[in-house]
Amino acid sequence: MQHAILHGEFELTIDEKGRMLVPSEIRKSIIPERDGEGFFLTIGVNRKPWLYPEKYYEAIVSAAENDITPDADALAFDQMYFAMSSRIEMDKQGRVLIPEKTLRRSATNREICLVGVRDHLEIWNRSEWEERFQENLARMAELASRAKQARKPQVTKQIEGPAN
Repeated sequence: MQHAILHGEFELTIDEKGRMLVPSEIRKSIIPERDGEGFFLTIGVNRKPWLYPEKYYEAIVSAAENDITPDADALAFDQMYFAMSSRIEMDKQGRVLIPEKTLRRSATNREICLVGVRDHLEIWNRSEWEERFQENLARMAELASRAKQARKPQVTKQIEGPAN
């Protein structure tokens, strides 16, 4: 599935009403016909708020296997994950409203860094992002090698096509 490639890091401030400006570079990469008009906001596995383009989020959620009798862990994850997810839209000034509950649950303050992570955006406290960035930078060669290995089966499968 084709989707916006989200990249870059942007130092921003969430205003007193909970609004965050989506940088123009990000807004330009979102094509409404392909990506939708809004975002889905959830708390990611790293406990940071994540923003997915609307249509991409719907596609990846719909592609996941459904089970009328999920096991306890799958049910618990879905309960937590989807309860924390919400659809948000940009206003005419390009701002999105980040609910206070999301900020509180993710311990996110008002001085943030919005980080593009390929298919989604992550909202980090500025100081935490700088620390994380420096940690990752120090391990760049190792991380690149591991990422390449983790993605290799997926790329091979896409090139070779489905098994007969």
